[in-house]
Amino acid sequence: MITACDLMTPDATCGRSSESPVDAARETAALGVEAMPGHGPDEEPTGMPADRRVAVRTARAARAVAQGMPSP
Repeated sequence: MITACDLMTPDATCGRSSESPVDAARETAALGVEAMPGHGPDEEPTGMPADRRVAVRTARAARAVAQGMPSP
């Protein structure tokens, strides 16, 4: 029987919960992936944010700032 560990990349890149959404979006784009596991300061997994969610939120905030409006 195949387990999740058998399918995982041994040296997977993980994001940090302290990174900004812009940094996370840049990293996923550079790696050519759609999602990347996130780790907290204690190295425990915190989630798997997808690039679309990060990109949409970052773009909305950037557009609001550029238009002189408060960030959503």
